[in-house]
Amino acid sequence: MEQKVEQLLLKGLNILFEYKEPFLKEWKKLVSSAKFQHTTLASEFDSMIQLAIQQVSKQETSTVDTLILSLLDEWQNRFSSIHDEYESIFLLSSIENMFHKLLVKNPMATEHEHQAIQAFFSRILDHALLTHDLQDRTEKWLKMILATKVIPIKWIALARKEAQDFQISRVVCSSKFSVEAHLLEICLNLKSKEINHLSNALSRLIDSNSPEATILQISCFNETLLLCLQEKDFPVTHQQTEFIKGMYLRQLKLHHLESKLEWKDASLLFLQSLLKSRSVDRAVQAITKGLTDFMPFKRCALFLYNHYEDKGIGVCGYNVNNSSLQQIRETIFKLPLIKKYLNSLNYSQPLYFSNALEVLPKRYVREFRLKSFVVLPILTATEGNLLGIAILDQGEDSQFEVSTPTLTTLIKFGQYAGELLHSIWDETLQQYGSSNSVLTTREKEVLKLIAEGASINEAAQELHLSSYTVRDYVSVIIQKLAAKNRTDAAVKAIKMKLIS
Repeated sequence: MEQKVEQLLLKGLNILFEYKEPFLKEWKKLVSSAKFQHTTLASEFDSMIQLAIQQVSKQETSTVDTLILSLLDEWQNRFSSIHDEYESIFLLSSIENMFHKLLVKNPMATEHEHQAIQAFFSRILDHALLTHDLQDRTEKWLKMILATKVIPIKWIALARKEAQDFQISRVVCSSKFSVEAHLLEICLNLKSKEINHLSNALSRLIDSNSPEATILQISCFNETLLLCLQEKDFPVTHQQTEFIKGMYLRQLKLHHLESKLEWKDASLLFLQSLLKSRSVDRAVQAITKGLTDFMPFKRCALFLYNHYEDKGIGVCGYNVNNSSLQQIRETIFKLPLIKKYLNSLNYSQPLYFSNALEVLPKRYVREFRLKSFVVLPILTATEGNLLGIAILDQGEDSQFEVSTPTLTTLIKFGQYAGELLHSIWDETLQQYGSSNSVLTTREKEVLKLIAEGASINEAAQELHLSSYTVRDYVSVIIQKLAAKNRTDAAVKAIKMKLIS
């Protein structure tokens, strides 16, 4: 199994390298857009992309995991972690979408290649973006190290390397050594370019009575454990330090594995629920229910985009009044939410808003008693088409915050939902999108004759029109139905039950 996964990841990496030239052109357009003109994040990504290309071209890495980990390590060495991590996730998703769109342009591209791209970028998320509840867990791990009593420790601290500085992340004291809470809070602001200086400053702050205390340093990747010994001259062996280091690293690895399993399990369960859908009704119900069953939300409202009329249409809700929801028909580009954030939604980015009134019409905020909410774009990863949005919250008048791992996982949920709706899009639009009004009565008459095999001239004769007029009708019909030709238009119209 591991070999198969590695083969898929390598295929994804090879595709990235194969499409590097057209990708770099699209990438240049994105980083020059208004969204990234005032941030260094895109330029930092640009540096890492160039480095990745160099490493792959020189075949400097043996596995995909080795490449990803080496790039993440280099990122930490080069740049300061001053960016919102969610912005990094958004940019990473934008890059993935670029490659999917490049594959779509290639008529020889296969579904397996799209899967390889998805697997590669999912692995990056595995390694880099799912370690956000470490603070609470770190304190627990440090207490466990104290409890083992392998070495008599007065206090233990964790220092993390952030760009060029080491910074204290956590301090835990033994039960025999008490420190005032405000001093421990001050400790968390300590930083220094030298770990020795940081260690000495920490000791002077919380243990001023023992200026000559022995502080043991144990390096764990970009983190360092600082252990203040209860006895200055206590003999510490190599085996003891390796035991403590191994204990900490095992906990870190276990947490990382748990994080990966949590979001992958949620995504898998959601996908399984969608695969059971055999009709349009079942599909939209599975999407709205799944987003509340497998994610930390209580209400969900699904809206689809009718591109024929440029309207957003209320379709289905979970724990929401469906009759009220389905009355919503809004010209999409007049909504502040869409006008301001369309670009982000087109790149799969879920959006969190603490105040619904900032982006939604007041009448809807009052009717559905909205406060905080999340907007999830529903789109196809392979095509990049925005089909609609889901609005998620934690109940009426609920004020809440949302974590980065939740927003990260939602990206996949939105793509899975988008692929399902894309496969039944014509039927969905017919059922919920008032599609009977898409074609006029005369256009339906023309299309019905075309579907029955009539030529342009025969349809013109039957309807007592000129062939030029019928040809114009056909052109309009093809445009309205986004069809490739008149035959495709006829097939679509039959599927959408516009004609029989």
